[in-house]
Amino acid sequence: MATTLLRLTALAVVLSSACDAQPATLRVDVNLVLVPVTVTDRSGRLITGLDRSRFQILEEGVPQDIASFSTEDLPVSIGIVLDVSGSMRQKLASARAFLRALLGGAEIRDESLLLTCADRPDLQTDLTPDLDRIGSLVQAAQSAGSTALIDTIYLSIERMKSAHNSRKILIVVSDGQDNFSRHTKSELISKAIESEAQIYSIATPEPARFQKAIELVDANRGLMLLDDLAHATGGIYLSLDAAASVTGVAERVVRALHEQYLIGYYAAAPAQKGARRIQVRLDLPDVRLYSRGQYYPVL
Repeated sequence: MATTLLRLTALAVVLSSACDAQPATLRVDVNLVLVPVTVTDRSGRLITGLDRSRFQILEEGVPQDIASFSTEDLPVSIGIVLDVSGSMRQKLASARAFLRALLGGAEIRDESLLLTCADRPDLQTDLTPDLDRIGSLVQAAQSAGSTALIDTIYLSIERMKSAHNSRKILIVVSDGQDNFSRHTKSELISKAIESEAQIYSIATPEPARFQKAIELVDANRGLMLLDDLAHATGGIYLSLDAAASVTGVAERVVRALHEQYLIGYYAAAPAQKGARRIQVRLDLPDVRLYSRGQYYPVL
């Protein structure tokens, strides 16, 4: 799952991909839905070089004709949410290391913003191409306070509306635990789906130690929140469960940011309001496919 689901309602002239070498087709009053797709093997290694004939896309269970297919590497707008609440005290070093590696692998064309999360959302810097500055702010972050994680992600989605790039990725580094937000999980997921920004959840599980039953419940609920956000938006859920995995996880995310398939189809005018279900299938065994499962059509 990768980039962003874009909907364009207008007079559209679409040139077929170089693979087809067909003349331009004039389409009027249509919805062009673009679905970013990431494909990996069972070990998480990206699979590239597939052609359009291997893919099938369905809306509400009905197969759609693929109108465009691209693997072009485009610049990315990256929103970063770093949890610095008290529950992250023992895990903040790994979170910082991950973000250092991530920012070090980003491209010069990319831009990013940073929000930290404790008692409330704290915008450290709005969208900027100065990734070194963001790295410095990450290093300076200190852990304390309660956790308004859902509110912080919600605000980050709002701030990403001003992104200069069509591809928008939100990276959340957290244990997922929340005890201070006004918004609910369901409100956040609806907001995320409507925004069409993909969420990459980078989980920081509790260190292996004895935990009370209530602590285990809270920890598992937090990880479930992160997993559900990634699944709902076509992003990827990864875990920083050991110091040795930090660099590898960052490398996987950097590659996924810039190595995606972008599949487009023309959607029929919906009969009613509400989200439309999308399913992407791939004619290839033993793979994992990440793509957004819903979008909101323009009426």
